[in-house]
Amino acid sequence: MKCLNRAQMEEFILEEASAGAGLTNHVQNCSRCQALMAEIRQEQEAWTQALYPEQLTDDFTRQVMASLADVPIEPAVEENELDTILLRKMGRSPFIRRAALAAACLLIVAAALTVYAQPSIADWVRSIFARDNTDIGLLDSQTLGLVQNPHIKVKDKGYTLEINEVVVDAARIMMGVKITDPNGKPVVNKVDWSQVTVKDTEGKEVAKLHSLGGSAVIENVSSLFPDGVQSDTLTVEGKITQIGRKLFSHKVVKGNWNFKFSLDMKKANELTKVTPLDQQYTTPDGLHVKMERLVRTPSAVRLELSTSLDGKLAKLVPESGLENMLLMYHFEDENGTDFSSVNNHRSPHMETLIAQQPQLDGDTLHWYYTFKYLPYDREKVRFVLDGYSIPVISDDSVQFHPLELSLKPVEFKGQGDSLTISSMKIGQDPSSLEKEMVGLLHVEGKFRNMFSHDEWVMRDEKSGREFPATFRGSYGGLNEFQDVNGDPGFIVEGLTTLPQKATLIRKVTDKWYTNVNWSFDLPKGEPIKGLENVNPKDYWESP
Repeated sequence: MKCLNRAQMEEFILEEASAGAGLTNHVQNCSRCQALMAEIRQEQEAWTQALYPEQLTDDFTRQVMASLADVPIEPAVEENELDTILLRKMGRSPFIRRAALAAACLLIVAAALTVYAQPSIADWVRSIFARDNTDIGLLDSQTLGLVQNPHIKVKDKGYTLEINEVVVDAARIMMGVKITDPNGKPVVNKVDWSQVTVKDTEGKEVAKLHSLGGSAVIENVSSLFPDGVQSDTLTVEGKITQIGRKLFSHKVVKGNWNFKFSLDMKKANELTKVTPLDQQYTTPDGLHVKMERLVRTPSAVRLELSTSLDGKLAKLVPESGLENMLLMYHFEDENGTDFSSVNNHRSPHMETLIAQQPQLDGDTLHWYYTFKYLPYDREKVRFVLDGYSIPVISDDSVQFHPLELSLKPVEFKGQGDSLTISSMKIGQDPSSLEKEMVGLLHVEGKFRNMFSHDEWVMRDEKSGREFPATFRGSYGGLNEFQDVNGDPGFIVEGLTTLPQKATLIRKVTDKWYTNVNWSFDLPKGEPIKGLENVNPKDYWESP
Protein backbone atom coordinates (compact mmCIF):
# COMPACT_ATOMS: atom_id res chain seq x y z
CA MET A 1 0.00 0.00 0.00
CA LYS A 2 1.30 3.44 -0.93
CA CYS A 3 1.91 6.08 1.72
CA LEU A 4 -0.66 8.86 1.99
CA ASN A 5 0.08 12.31 0.61
CA ARG A 6 -0.63 15.42 2.67
CA ALA A 7 -4.21 15.91 1.48
CA GLN A 8 -5.05 12.25 2.08
CA MET A 9 -3.46 12.33 5.55
CA GLU A 10 -5.47 15.43 6.49
CA GLU A 11 -8.64 13.56 5.56
CA PHE A 12 -7.49 10.42 7.38
CA ILE A 13 -7.00 12.43 10.58
CA LEU A 14 -10.50 13.88 10.27
CA GLU A 15 -12.18 10.59 9.32
CA GLU A 16 -10.01 7.99 11.06
CA ALA A 17 -12.97 6.26 12.66
CA SER A 18 -14.44 5.38 9.27
CA ALA A 19 -11.19 4.37 7.57
CA GLY A 20 -10.77 0.78 6.45
CA ALA A 21 -8.74 -1.70 8.49
CA GLY A 22 -6.04 -1.99 5.83
CA LEU A 23 -5.50 1.76 5.61
CA THR A 24 -5.53 2.16 9.39
CA ASN A 25 -2.98 -0.63 9.84
CA HIS A 26 -0.72 0.92 7.22
CA VAL A 27 -0.77 4.36 8.85
CA GLN A 28 -0.26 2.92 12.34
CA ASN A 29 2.73 0.86 11.23
CA CYS A 30 4.37 3.13 8.67
CA SER A 31 7.02 5.44 10.11
CA ARG A 32 6.76 7.80 7.13
CA CYS A 33 2.99 8.15 7.51
CA GLN A 34 3.35 8.49 11.28
CA ALA A 35 5.85 11.33 10.82
CA LEU A 36 3.52 13.10 8.36
CA MET A 37 0.57 12.62 10.71
CA ALA A 38 2.53 14.06 13.63
CA GLU A 39 3.58 17.05 11.53
CA ILE A 40 0.01 17.79 10.39
CA ARG A 41 -1.45 17.31 13.86
CA GLN A 42 1.16 19.64 15.36
CA GLU A 43 0.39 22.26 12.74
CA GLN A 44 -3.38 21.92 13.19
CA GLU A 45 -3.03 22.05 16.97
CA ALA A 46 -1.00 25.24 16.71
CA TRP A 47 -3.69 26.84 14.57
CA THR A 48 -6.50 25.52 16.75
CA GLN A 49 -4.90 27.00 19.84
CA ALA A 50 -4.34 30.23 17.97
CA LEU A 51 -7.86 30.56 16.63
CA TYR A 52 -10.28 28.73 18.89
CA PRO A 53 -9.78 27.96 22.57
CA GLU A 54 -11.90 25.08 23.81
CA GLN A 55 -14.31 27.07 25.95
CA LEU A 56 -16.98 29.44 24.74
CA THR A 57 -17.05 32.91 26.27
CA ASP A 58 -18.57 33.25 29.74
CA ASP A 59 -21.08 35.78 28.40
CA PHE A 60 -22.61 33.22 26.05
CA THR A 61 -24.41 31.16 28.71
CA ARG A 62 -25.47 34.26 30.65
CA GLN A 63 -26.97 35.92 27.58
CA VAL A 64 -28.81 32.79 26.46
CA MET A 65 -30.27 32.26 29.93
CA ALA A 66 -31.23 35.93 30.17
CA SER A 67 -33.09 35.59 26.88
CA LEU A 68 -35.06 32.68 28.37
CA ALA A 69 -35.85 34.45 31.64
CA ASP A 70 -39.47 35.18 30.67
CA VAL A 71 -40.17 31.76 29.20
CA PRO A 72 -42.07 29.53 31.65
CA ILE A 73 -40.23 26.29 32.23
CA GLU A 74 -42.16 23.41 33.72
CA PRO A 75 -40.51 21.49 36.56
CA ALA A 76 -39.25 18.00 35.92
CA VAL A 77 -41.68 15.28 36.88
CA GLU A 78 -41.08 12.05 38.70
CA GLU A 79 -42.00 8.70 37.21
CA ASN A 80 -44.87 8.24 39.70
CA GLU A 81 -46.64 11.45 38.63
CA LEU A 82 -48.72 9.67 36.01
CA ASP A 83 -51.99 11.43 36.90
CA THR A 84 -50.40 14.85 36.71
CA ILE A 85 -48.89 14.05 33.33
CA LEU A 86 -52.26 12.91 31.96
CA LEU A 87 -53.97 16.08 33.21
CA ARG A 88 -51.33 18.24 31.53
CA LYS A 89 -51.80 16.35 28.26
CA MET A 90 -55.55 16.86 28.39
CA GLY A 91 -55.38 20.53 29.30
CA ARG A 92 -52.91 21.80 26.68
CA SER A 93 -53.20 21.59 22.91
CA PRO A 94 -50.35 20.14 20.83
CA PHE A 95 -50.18 23.41 18.87
CA ILE A 96 -49.52 25.48 22.00
CA ARG A 97 -46.83 23.07 23.15
CA ARG A 98 -45.13 23.18 19.75
CA ALA A 99 -45.41 26.96 19.59
CA ALA A 100 -43.85 27.36 23.03
CA LEU A 101 -41.02 25.02 22.12
CA ALA A 102 -40.43 26.83 18.83
CA ALA A 103 -40.37 30.19 20.60
CA ALA A 104 -37.81 28.93 23.09
CA CYS A 105 -35.65 27.55 20.29
CA LEU A 106 -35.83 30.84 18.41
CA LEU A 107 -34.77 32.71 21.52
CA ILE A 108 -31.78 30.41 21.97
CA VAL A 109 -30.73 30.80 18.35
CA ALA A 110 -31.24 34.56 18.48
CA ALA A 111 -29.15 34.78 21.63
CA ALA A 112 -26.41 32.71 20.06
CA LEU A 113 -26.32 34.85 16.94
CA THR A 114 -26.29 38.01 19.05
CA VAL A 115 -23.30 36.75 20.99
CA TYR A 116 -21.35 35.73 17.91
CA ALA A 117 -22.40 38.52 15.54
CA GLN A 118 -19.37 40.05 13.86
CA PRO A 119 -19.31 43.17 11.68
CA SER A 120 -18.13 41.26 8.61
CA ILE A 121 -20.35 38.16 8.71
CA ALA A 122 -23.09 38.58 11.27
CA ASP A 123 -24.99 35.48 10.15
CA TRP A 124 -22.14 33.04 10.85
CA VAL A 125 -21.90 31.35 14.21
CA ARG A 126 -18.11 31.54 14.05
CA SER A 127 -15.83 33.94 12.24
CA ILE A 128 -12.05 33.92 12.09
CA PHE A 129 -12.43 36.96 14.35
CA ALA A 130 -14.65 35.45 17.02
CA ARG A 131 -14.24 37.09 20.41
CA ASP A 132 -12.24 34.16 21.81
CA ASN A 133 -9.69 34.28 18.98
CA THR A 134 -6.17 34.23 20.45
CA ASP A 135 -4.22 34.66 17.21
CA ILE A 136 -2.66 38.04 17.96
CA GLY A 137 -1.49 38.51 14.38
CA LEU A 138 -5.00 38.16 12.94
CA LEU A 139 -6.40 40.48 15.60
CA ASP A 140 -3.70 43.04 14.79
CA SER A 141 -4.73 42.85 11.14
CA GLN A 142 -8.34 43.46 12.09
CA THR A 143 -7.29 46.47 14.20
CA LEU A 144 -5.48 47.88 11.16
CA GLY A 145 -8.51 47.40 8.91
CA LEU A 146 -6.87 44.78 6.72
CA VAL A 147 -9.81 42.37 6.51
CA GLN A 148 -10.99 42.11 2.90
CA ASN A 149 -14.38 40.86 1.73
CA PRO A 150 -14.32 39.35 -1.77
CA HIS A 151 -18.12 38.76 -1.69
CA ILE A 152 -17.83 35.24 -3.12
CA LYS A 153 -21.02 33.19 -3.26
CA VAL A 154 -21.16 30.28 -5.71
CA LYS A 155 -24.07 27.82 -5.99
CA ASP A 156 -24.29 24.49 -7.82
CA LYS A 157 -26.06 21.17 -7.24
CA GLY A 158 -27.70 22.68 -4.16
CA TYR A 159 -24.36 23.39 -2.49
CA THR A 160 -23.28 26.96 -1.72
CA LEU A 161 -19.71 28.17 -1.21
CA GLU A 162 -19.16 31.56 0.46
CA ILE A 163 -16.03 33.58 1.23
CA ASN A 164 -16.52 36.88 3.06
CA GLU A 165 -13.34 37.26 5.15
CA VAL A 166 -9.73 37.27 3.95
CA VAL A 167 -6.61 38.49 5.72
CA VAL A 168 -3.43 38.69 3.66
CA ASP A 169 -0.01 40.28 3.94
CA ALA A 170 3.59 39.40 3.08
CA ALA A 171 3.64 36.53 5.62
CA ARG A 172 0.41 34.61 5.15
CA ILE A 173 -3.10 34.46 3.78
CA MET A 174 -6.09 33.27 5.81
CA MET A 175 -9.67 33.06 4.63
CA GLY A 176 -12.85 31.77 6.19
CA VAL A 177 -14.94 29.53 3.91
CA LYS A 178 -18.52 28.47 4.49
CA ILE A 179 -20.06 25.62 2.49
CA THR A 180 -23.64 24.44 2.97
CA ASP A 181 -25.53 21.48 1.48
CA PRO A 182 -29.03 21.61 -0.08
CA ASN A 183 -30.56 21.53 3.42
CA GLY A 184 -28.46 24.43 4.65
CA LYS A 185 -26.26 22.15 6.77
CA PRO A 186 -22.58 23.19 7.02
CA VAL A 187 -20.09 21.07 5.09
CA VAL A 188 -16.49 21.13 6.34
CA ASN A 189 -13.30 19.25 5.48
CA LYS A 190 -14.73 17.87 2.23
CA VAL A 191 -12.80 19.97 -0.31
CA ASP A 192 -9.28 19.63 -1.64
CA TRP A 193 -8.11 23.21 -1.12
CA SER A 194 -4.87 22.62 -3.02
CA GLN A 195 -7.04 23.39 -6.07
CA VAL A 196 -7.01 27.02 -4.93
CA THR A 197 -3.95 28.97 -6.07
CA VAL A 198 -2.60 32.43 -5.29
CA LYS A 199 -0.73 34.32 -8.03
CA ASP A 200 1.02 37.68 -8.23
CA THR A 201 0.58 40.30 -10.97
CA GLU A 202 3.06 38.48 -13.21
CA GLY A 203 1.08 35.26 -13.00
CA LYS A 204 3.62 33.52 -10.77
CA GLU A 205 2.09 31.09 -8.29
CA VAL A 206 3.10 32.15 -4.78
CA ALA A 207 0.96 29.76 -2.73
CA LYS A 208 -1.43 26.84 -2.71
CA LEU A 209 -3.99 26.82 0.05
CA HIS A 210 -4.80 24.04 2.52
CA SER A 211 -7.26 23.56 5.34
CA LEU A 212 -6.39 24.33 8.94
CA GLY A 213 -9.62 23.03 10.42
CA GLY A 214 -11.79 25.64 12.10
CA SER A 215 -15.26 25.32 13.56
CA ALA A 216 -18.31 23.24 12.71
CA VAL A 217 -19.41 26.01 10.34
CA ILE A 218 -16.34 27.87 9.09
CA GLU A 219 -13.31 26.20 7.53
CA ASN A 220 -10.04 28.11 7.88
CA VAL A 221 -8.08 27.91 4.63
CA SER A 222 -4.57 29.30 4.63
CA SER A 223 -1.04 29.36 3.31
CA LEU A 224 2.26 30.98 4.20
CA PHE A 225 4.53 33.05 1.95
CA PRO A 226 8.10 32.03 2.87
CA ASP A 227 9.54 34.22 0.12
CA GLY A 228 7.30 37.15 0.93
CA VAL A 229 5.13 38.99 -1.59
CA GLN A 230 6.38 41.87 -3.74
CA SER A 231 3.19 42.38 -5.73
CA ASP A 232 0.58 45.03 -4.84
CA THR A 233 -2.18 42.72 -6.04
CA LEU A 234 -2.76 39.00 -5.60
CA THR A 235 -5.25 36.87 -7.49
CA VAL A 236 -6.94 33.95 -5.75
CA GLU A 237 -8.46 31.38 -8.08
CA GLY A 238 -10.29 28.25 -7.06
CA LYS A 239 -11.18 25.41 -9.39
CA ILE A 240 -13.49 23.41 -7.16
CA THR A 241 -15.28 20.68 -9.09
CA GLN A 242 -15.91 18.20 -6.29
CA ILE A 243 -17.25 18.27 -2.74
CA GLY A 244 -16.47 15.10 -0.80
CA ARG A 245 -13.52 12.76 -1.16
CA LYS A 246 -13.30 9.18 -2.36
CA LEU A 247 -10.71 7.99 0.15
CA PHE A 248 -13.34 6.96 2.71
CA SER A 249 -16.17 6.25 0.23
CA HIS A 250 -18.15 9.30 1.34
CA LYS A 251 -20.72 10.94 -0.90
CA VAL A 252 -18.98 12.78 -3.73
CA VAL A 253 -20.81 15.59 -5.52
CA LYS A 254 -19.50 16.81 -8.86
CA GLY A 255 -20.19 20.39 -9.88
CA ASN A 256 -18.77 23.84 -10.50
CA TRP A 257 -17.84 26.01 -7.54
CA ASN A 258 -15.07 27.89 -9.30
CA PHE A 259 -14.27 31.40 -8.13
CA LYS A 260 -11.72 34.13 -8.68
CA PHE A 261 -11.01 37.38 -6.86
CA SER A 262 -8.27 39.93 -6.32
CA LEU A 263 -6.68 41.09 -3.07
CA ASP A 264 -5.17 44.53 -2.52
CA MET A 265 -1.72 44.24 -0.92
CA LYS A 266 -0.71 47.92 -0.97
CA LYS A 267 -1.56 48.85 2.61
CA ALA A 268 -0.21 45.60 4.07
CA ASN A 269 3.03 45.98 2.12
CA GLU A 270 3.45 49.57 3.27
CA LEU A 271 3.09 48.47 6.91
CA THR A 272 5.61 45.61 6.65
CA LYS A 273 8.87 46.21 8.53
CA VAL A 274 12.19 44.44 7.83
CA THR A 275 14.97 44.22 10.44
CA PRO A 276 18.34 42.90 9.16
CA LEU A 277 20.28 40.41 11.31
CA ASP A 278 24.03 39.76 11.09
CA GLN A 279 24.73 37.26 13.90
CA GLN A 280 26.52 34.00 13.05
CA TYR A 281 27.59 30.92 14.98
CA THR A 282 29.34 27.62 14.25
CA THR A 283 28.76 24.69 16.60
CA PRO A 284 31.71 22.60 17.85
CA ASP A 285 30.81 19.85 15.36
CA GLY A 286 30.50 22.17 12.38
CA LEU A 287 26.92 23.37 11.87
CA HIS A 288 27.05 26.99 10.72
CA VAL A 289 24.01 29.15 11.56
CA LYS A 290 23.62 32.54 9.92
CA MET A 291 20.81 34.87 10.96
CA GLU A 292 19.42 36.89 8.05
CA ARG A 293 16.43 39.04 8.94
CA LEU A 294 13.14 39.52 10.76
CA VAL A 295 10.07 40.46 8.76
CA ARG A 296 7.21 41.99 10.76
CA THR A 297 3.91 42.01 8.91
CA PRO A 298 0.53 43.00 10.35
CA SER A 299 -0.44 39.35 10.94
CA ALA A 300 2.84 37.60 11.78
CA VAL A 301 6.60 37.67 12.25
CA ARG A 302 8.91 35.70 9.98
CA LEU A 303 12.43 34.83 11.11
CA GLU A 304 14.77 34.00 8.25
CA LEU A 305 18.10 32.22 8.73
CA SER A 306 20.29 29.70 6.95
CA THR A 307 22.31 26.64 7.97
CA SER A 308 25.27 24.98 6.29
CA LEU A 309 27.90 22.38 7.19
CA ASP A 310 31.55 22.93 8.08
CA GLY A 311 34.31 20.77 9.55
CA LYS A 312 33.79 17.16 10.54
CA LEU A 313 30.00 17.35 10.41
CA ALA A 314 30.15 17.90 6.65
CA LYS A 315 31.91 14.53 6.30
CA LEU A 316 29.38 12.70 8.48
CA VAL A 317 26.15 13.93 6.92
CA PRO A 318 24.85 11.88 3.94
CA GLU A 319 23.87 13.54 0.69
CA SER A 320 20.26 14.35 1.64
CA GLY A 321 20.97 14.85 5.34
CA LEU A 322 21.02 18.65 5.51
CA GLU A 323 17.43 19.03 4.33
CA ASN A 324 16.29 16.67 7.13
CA MET A 325 17.83 18.64 9.98
CA LEU A 326 15.93 20.46 12.72
CA LEU A 327 17.02 23.48 14.73
CA MET A 328 16.00 23.73 18.41
CA TYR A 329 15.80 27.16 20.03
CA HIS A 330 13.62 29.42 22.15
CA PHE A 331 12.95 33.09 22.88
CA GLU A 332 13.15 34.72 26.31
CA ASP A 333 11.75 38.00 27.58
CA GLU A 334 13.75 40.46 29.68
CA ASN A 335 13.04 38.35 32.79
CA GLY A 336 14.54 35.24 31.22
CA THR A 337 11.14 33.57 30.78
CA ASP A 338 10.73 31.25 27.79
CA PHE A 339 7.67 32.48 25.88
CA SER A 340 8.17 30.68 22.57
CA SER A 341 10.02 27.42 21.83
CA VAL A 342 10.78 25.70 18.53
CA ASN A 343 11.28 21.89 18.23
CA ASN A 344 12.07 21.67 21.92
CA HIS A 345 11.93 18.76 24.35
CA ARG A 346 12.24 21.21 27.22
CA SER A 347 9.11 21.02 29.34
CA PRO A 348 7.05 22.98 30.04
CA HIS A 349 7.42 25.44 27.19
CA MET A 350 5.26 27.85 25.23
CA GLU A 351 4.82 27.88 21.46
CA THR A 352 3.87 30.77 19.19
CA LEU A 353 5.26 29.18 16.03
CA ILE A 354 2.81 28.73 13.16
CA ALA A 355 5.10 26.82 10.81
CA GLN A 356 8.71 26.25 9.74
CA GLN A 357 9.59 25.95 6.06
CA PRO A 358 13.04 24.88 4.82
CA GLN A 359 14.30 25.48 1.28
CA LEU A 360 17.49 23.81 0.08
CA ASP A 361 19.75 25.87 -2.17
CA GLY A 362 22.87 23.90 -3.04
CA ASP A 363 24.85 23.40 0.18
CA THR A 364 22.76 25.90 2.14
CA LEU A 365 19.42 25.29 3.82
CA HIS A 366 17.29 28.43 4.17
CA TRP A 367 14.77 28.47 7.00
CA TYR A 368 11.55 30.50 7.26
CA TYR A 369 9.93 30.41 10.70
CA THR A 370 6.54 32.14 10.94
CA PHE A 371 5.29 33.18 14.39
CA LYS A 372 1.89 34.52 15.38
CA TYR A 373 3.57 36.46 18.19
CA LEU A 374 7.16 37.66 18.59
CA PRO A 375 7.15 41.12 20.23
CA TYR A 376 10.69 42.26 19.44
CA ASP A 377 9.21 45.63 18.40
CA ARG A 378 7.61 46.09 21.83
CA GLU A 379 10.07 44.64 24.34
CA LYS A 380 13.47 43.04 24.81
CA VAL A 381 13.63 39.56 23.26
CA ARG A 382 16.57 37.14 23.40
CA PHE A 383 17.25 34.26 20.98
CA VAL A 384 18.73 31.14 22.64
CA LEU A 385 20.01 28.16 20.64
CA ASP A 386 19.26 24.84 22.38
CA GLY A 387 20.57 22.30 19.87
CA TYR A 388 19.87 20.63 16.55
CA SER A 389 19.30 17.22 14.99
CA ILE A 390 20.70 15.99 11.70
CA PRO A 391 21.16 12.56 10.06
CA VAL A 392 24.78 11.35 10.26
CA ILE A 393 26.49 8.23 8.94
CA SER A 394 26.92 5.56 11.65
CA ASP A 395 27.71 1.87 12.09
CA ASP A 396 26.05 0.96 15.40
CA SER A 397 24.99 -2.69 15.36
CA VAL A 398 23.99 -5.75 17.34
CA GLN A 399 24.41 -9.41 16.33
CA PHE A 400 22.08 -12.21 17.40
CA HIS A 401 20.62 -15.64 16.66
CA PRO A 402 16.92 -15.10 15.81
CA LEU A 403 15.76 -18.49 17.15
CA GLU A 404 17.35 -17.79 20.55
CA LEU A 405 15.92 -14.30 21.13
CA SER A 406 12.96 -15.43 23.24
CA LEU A 407 15.40 -16.95 25.73
CA LYS A 408 18.31 -14.57 25.18
CA PRO A 409 17.13 -11.07 24.20
CA VAL A 410 19.87 -8.81 22.87
CA GLU A 411 20.40 -5.10 23.42
CA PHE A 412 21.33 -2.59 20.75
CA LYS A 413 23.32 0.37 22.08
CA GLY A 414 24.69 3.38 20.28
CA GLN A 415 25.06 7.15 20.74
CA GLY A 416 22.87 7.25 23.84
CA ASP A 417 20.15 4.98 22.47
CA SER A 418 19.22 1.51 23.72
CA LEU A 419 16.89 -1.03 22.17
CA THR A 420 16.05 -4.55 23.37
CA ILE A 421 15.13 -7.14 20.72
CA SER A 422 13.16 -9.97 22.32
CA SER A 423 11.79 -11.98 19.38
CA MET A 424 11.88 -12.36 15.61
CA LYS A 425 9.65 -14.25 13.22
CA ILE A 426 8.56 -14.40 9.59
CA GLY A 427 5.03 -13.16 8.97
CA GLN A 428 2.79 -10.94 6.88
CA ASP A 429 3.46 -7.21 6.84
CA PRO A 430 0.56 -5.87 8.97
CA SER A 431 0.46 -2.61 7.01
CA SER A 432 0.22 -4.27 3.59
CA LEU A 433 -2.92 -5.57 1.93
CA GLU A 434 -0.79 -7.97 -0.07
CA LYS A 435 0.19 -11.34 1.39
CA GLU A 436 3.80 -10.29 1.60
CA MET A 437 6.09 -12.17 4.00
CA VAL A 438 8.66 -10.14 5.91
CA GLY A 439 10.81 -10.31 9.02
CA LEU A 440 9.09 -9.04 12.18
CA LEU A 441 11.09 -7.89 15.23
CA HIS A 442 9.64 -7.19 18.67
CA VAL A 443 11.54 -4.29 20.27
CA GLU A 444 11.38 -1.82 23.16
CA GLY A 445 13.77 0.70 24.61
CA LYS A 446 14.68 4.35 25.01
CA PHE A 447 16.12 6.73 22.45
CA ARG A 448 17.86 10.01 23.02
CA ASN A 449 18.16 10.84 19.33
CA MET A 450 15.41 11.90 16.96
CA PHE A 451 14.85 8.56 15.15
CA SER A 452 12.67 9.95 12.30
CA HIS A 453 15.43 9.87 9.66
CA ASP A 454 17.35 6.79 10.81
CA GLU A 455 18.31 4.18 8.21
CA TRP A 456 18.53 0.51 9.28
CA VAL A 457 19.41 -2.77 7.57
CA MET A 458 19.57 -6.41 8.65
CA ARG A 459 22.40 -8.57 7.36
CA ASP A 460 22.17 -12.34 6.99
CA GLU A 461 25.63 -13.36 8.21
CA LYS A 462 25.61 -16.59 6.19
CA SER A 463 24.84 -15.07 2.78
CA GLY A 464 26.13 -11.57 3.49
CA ARG A 465 22.96 -10.13 1.99
CA GLU A 466 21.49 -6.98 3.53
CA PHE A 467 17.76 -6.32 3.79
CA PRO A 468 16.21 -2.87 4.46
CA ALA A 469 14.67 -2.63 7.93
CA THR A 470 11.96 -0.07 8.61
CA PHE A 471 10.82 0.98 12.07
CA ARG A 472 7.05 0.54 12.41
CA GLY A 473 6.66 0.84 16.16
CA SER A 474 5.78 3.87 18.24
CA TYR A 475 7.95 6.41 19.93
CA GLY A 476 7.39 9.59 21.86
CA GLY A 477 7.81 11.48 25.08
CA LEU A 478 8.27 15.00 26.41
CA ASN A 479 11.57 14.42 28.16
CA GLU A 480 15.15 13.96 26.97
CA PHE A 481 14.56 10.26 26.24
CA GLN A 482 11.78 8.88 24.06
CA ASP A 483 10.11 5.55 24.79
CA VAL A 484 10.34 3.17 21.83
CA ASN A 485 8.33 -0.03 21.44
CA GLY A 486 6.59 -2.17 18.89
CA ASP A 487 5.44 -5.69 18.09
CA PRO A 488 6.43 -5.59 15.35
CA GLY A 489 8.88 -2.78 15.90
CA PHE A 490 10.92 -3.41 12.76
CA ILE A 491 9.80 -4.76 9.38
CA VAL A 492 12.62 -6.44 7.44
CA GLU A 493 11.55 -6.30 3.80
CA GLY A 494 12.43 -9.15 1.46
CA LEU A 495 13.33 -11.56 4.27
CA THR A 496 11.26 -14.74 3.90
CA THR A 497 13.19 -17.19 6.09
CA LEU A 498 14.85 -16.71 9.47
CA PRO A 499 18.64 -16.52 9.19
CA GLN A 500 20.73 -18.57 11.60
CA LYS A 501 22.70 -15.48 12.51
CA ALA A 502 21.81 -11.86 11.81
CA THR A 503 23.08 -8.35 12.49
CA LEU A 504 20.87 -5.28 12.86
CA ILE A 505 22.81 -2.22 11.69
CA ARG A 506 21.96 1.48 11.94
CA LYS A 507 23.70 3.07 8.96
CA VAL A 508 22.30 6.57 9.51
CA THR A 509 21.43 8.11 12.88
CA ASP A 510 19.12 11.10 13.21
CA LYS A 511 21.41 12.52 15.88
CA TRP A 512 20.51 15.14 18.46
CA TYR A 513 23.31 17.58 19.34
CA THR A 514 23.12 19.74 22.46
CA ASN A 515 26.74 20.91 22.75
CA VAL A 516 25.92 24.50 21.76
CA ASN A 517 26.40 27.82 23.54
CA TRP A 518 24.94 30.78 21.71
CA SER A 519 22.38 33.50 22.42
CA PHE A 520 21.86 37.15 21.55
CA ASP A 521 19.32 39.97 21.92
CA LEU A 522 17.18 40.67 18.89
CA PRO A 523 17.50 44.27 17.68
CA LYS A 524 14.44 46.30 18.63
CA GLY A 525 12.19 46.61 15.62
CA GLU A 526 10.18 49.60 14.47
CA PRO A 527 6.53 49.25 15.54
CA ILE A 528 3.88 49.07 12.84
CA LYS A 529 1.97 52.32 12.52
CA GLY A 530 -1.37 51.87 14.22
CA LEU A 531 -0.12 49.22 16.65
CA GLU A 532 2.32 51.36 18.66
CA ASN A 533 0.06 51.47 21.71
CA VAL A 534 -1.70 48.13 21.30
CA ASN A 535 -1.34 45.70 24.19
CA PRO A 536 -2.29 42.14 23.14
CA LYS A 537 -4.05 41.63 26.48
CA ASP A 538 -6.52 44.37 25.54
CA TYR A 539 -8.02 42.11 22.89
CA TRP A 540 -9.47 39.85 25.57
CA GLU A 541 -9.89 42.27 28.47
CA SER A 542 -11.97 44.81 26.57
CA PRO A 543 -15.72 44.69 27.18
